[in-house]
Amino acid sequence: MPDRMSAQPTGLCPHGNFTGSCLQCKADAERNKESEPKSHYSLEADQEFLGFKAVEVTKEDETKPWKPALEVKVTKADGSTVEGLDAAKPFFTFKNSESGKDLSVSAAAAGHIDDLHIKGKEAGSHFDYASLEDLFKDVQEKLPDSVATDPGVSAFDMEMGKNMGKEGISSMAELLADGHVSESDVTAITSLKEEVFALNKSGTPEQKKALIEKFAAEHPDAKIKLQLVRGAVLVPIADAPKRDTTKLFMVFGPDAKGGKTMYTASPGRNMPRHPDPGQHKSGEGVLDEQTFKESSEAWFNTIMLTGK
Repeated sequence: MPDRMSAQPTGLCPHGNFTGSCLQCKADAERNKESEPKSHYSLEADQEFLGFKAVEVTKEDETKPWKPALEVKVTKADGSTVEGLDAAKPFFTFKNSESGKDLSVSAAAAGHIDDLHIKGKEAGSHFDYASLEDLFKDVQEKLPDSVATDPGVSAFDMEMGKNMGKEGISSMAELLADGHVSESDVTAITSLKEEVFALNKSGTPEQKKALIEKFAAEHPDAKIKLQLVRGAVLVPIADAPKRDTTKLFMVFGPDAKGGKTMYTASPGRNMPRHPDPGQHKSGEGVLDEQTFKESSEAWFNTIMLTGK
């Protein structure tokens, strides 16, 4: 039986005062806030394209295996359109007063994040933000200074201390533990691993769709199915609810100006690269077999969630 004399009464803070009215708690909170490392970033937005409605890639660099966007068509907030815009044009910039190296968010990246993770037009994680500007105002306060100066690609997640939205991925172990899938579901989908790996590496869209349909016909009650995401990547998906998360995942890579540019951002944990051959090829078009295999394996443990 608990000691009634030592038990903390409901509604009181550790100092014995009513929660929310304790001056000592408020002073402690201020001291903790002051001791936190302050971000040296400030956010700048291109006012012409603020609140854009859509960004459509209209021209790609066909000479590179990953086919980066070269030009985009932008539908602005007022409904007017701008065509032939440089896809690398910064729509947002995180200016770093300490290092002088900036982090940009290009037109193409802004459109990608807005389309997939704000508007949520595909399976995946969805932000609890109405706009990219609102999201990036919070990001600017938490961004580590080292991102701008660290060499190479920076892929990481960080704790934001507030709800960021719904995470659209889960591990197979989490789905099993929650009871959203069964061992038989896992066995059925795992039997297709090698075939899925081969199709992602060199299969045609028709072959991938055929496997999706075949598996659905043979396992009509399966809780894990196959689906094409991000255009032509074949991955397992589960009709399970997305999960609330306070984490934010981001990827930045070097740009032509000596800083870095954002590749993607989504609510949730650090996410492996998709098993898309274009993301695993060198500039000469040579596939990195090791990283492609690692991504393929990871996406049979990292399951996309299509539920609400």
